[in-house]
Amino acid sequence: MKVKKFCGLDNHEAMQKVRADLGPNAVILHQRKIKQKGFLGLFKKPVIEIVAAVEEVEKPRVPLTVNQFHKPEEILKARVHKSVVNSSEDHKLSRDINEIKSMLSNVIKKVDIEGGDDLLKDLNNDDLINLYNHLKEHEIDEELIKSLIQDIKEINSDDEKLNFSIEEAFKKIIDKYIAKGQSIHSKIVFFVGPTGVGKTTTIAKLAANYTLNFGKKVSFISADTYRIAAVEQLKTYSDILNIPIEVIYETQEIHRAIDKLKHNDIIMIDTAGRSHRNNQQINELSQLLDEVQEKEIYLVISCTSNNKDVKDIVDTYSFIEDYRIIFTKIDETNTYGTILNTAYKTNRPISYITTGQCVPDDIEVVNVDRLISLLMKEA
Repeated sequence: MKVKKFCGLDNHEAMQKVRADLGPNAVILHQRKIKQKGFLGLFKKPVIEIVAAVEEVEKPRVPLTVNQFHKPEEILKARVHKSVVNSSEDHKLSRDINEIKSMLSNVIKKVDIEGGDDLLKDLNNDDLINLYNHLKEHEIDEELIKSLIQDIKEINSDDEKLNFSIEEAFKKIIDKYIAKGQSIHSKIVFFVGPTGVGKTTTIAKLAANYTLNFGKKVSFISADTYRIAAVEQLKTYSDILNIPIEVIYETQEIHRAIDKLKHNDIIMIDTAGRSHRNNQQINELSQLLDEVQEKEIYLVISCTSNNKDVKDIVDTYSFIEDYRIIFTKIDETNTYGTILNTAYKTNRPISYITTGQCVPDDIEVVNVDRLISLLMKEA
């Protein structure tokens, strides 16, 4: 079977190309309106794409005989030629099968949508269907996707301006979850979160940023005495950045440490990584936070965590009334739905993302355009 794609400005032009290439016996496998390259393929006029196929007439094969050739090398050449032809046919067959698989995959995705919510059944626009599937691949919650698509449909129903609608809808949803202005605005700042998310490295990046770029006097307090390595790591950064550091071993010692560092503009406190499944450790953290009245808190979450684990983490730290979020390890994943899901469910602003191990470079203040660009990447 010979399968090919044909594009035309309208259905008539595309069908003419089908007949001219495949003849009157061609069978139409798939037909759709597509838009040319751009943001989700929305910046150029749509074209009609037709996938058509035709059965190829197999030519009778004449068996090779020695009598047809006069020299052994001619026989060898004929056999090599036959092998190349068969290889080419196998490659073409494999390509045709992949084409059909791709078309079936798209049909299945569309059927999944049509079997669901009434809002999703109304997605008769290929671009919105593609957007829906794209966001699902990023593991964005269904509820949030529906909200986004509803906003898109309300902003503008004109297909020609759909790109504008998508951008505006993204901005409308994302903007309310982005921290405004300079992120750190308190003197005393706690960093909390589960083990292994990179809290200590994140603190070092922020300290270097505020010291070198904003001229702030920054100091450290390490309350992470569960891990000797964590204290030593923070002390190393303290030496490199010429930043004073205090280490506390009991909750009440926090007052002594803060008093010693009170001449600094910002005091960054590194807490122990707490397992969200360990109630005793969470209670200890709660007591430490209660010791300080005027403070700012950042919950540090790894972007590599799955949605179920992040939900459990957020639920565990729900005893904290007011906090901002830092997402780490953005460079270690291809799906970014966790970021938006977490902000949506907690209604807490995202302040920073970290993009690697380098101190102080691999940290960014989050903005709307940056988050949209992450969500528009291929998952």
